[in-house]
Amino acid sequence: MNNMINKIVLWTILIAPWFSLFFLKKDDIKRFMPVSIFASFLMLLYNVIAYNQKHWIVKVTIIPWFKHFFMPGILGAFLIITLWIFYYTYRKFWVYLITNVILDFMFAIFPIHYLFQDKLKIYQLINITPWGRFVLFVSLSIIIYGYHRWQETIYNKNI
Repeated sequence: MNNMINKIVLWTILIAPWFSLFFLKKDDIKRFMPVSIFASFLMLLYNVIAYNQKHWIVKVTIIPWFKHFFMPGILGAFLIITLWIFYYTYRKFWVYLITNVILDFMFAIFPIHYLFQDKLKIYQLINITPWGRFVLFVSLSIIIYGYHRWQETIYNKNI
């Protein structure tokens, strides 16, 4: 029963965020999707490194080919949340950074980490602390912002 609930949670994390794109204009999606894909690519790379460094064990998966990675988060919630963050914090670095610090805290430390690890038992951290993940995520958010600024120079030339 609990495993079925976990799979429903994971499928929801993968699919539900995509429906929020119906509330955005096509041009906004085109503007912010490249940075969202880049961010998801970085998170996928981190998942590969984390698997090799044994940062965690993923106990429940819905995509068997990626059983060692948190793919529902990477391809679903993380990608779409990144797009929305850039939509709302466009050209406001400090608002972007504060937003990321808050959301990274929620994911890496409390409440989402607590829910996924301790309550649902979807994964278990091994060789990284929640605070270590938090610092890593905030650091990646700065790299992602830099990529977006570079990408904007390309986007503005094409207008």
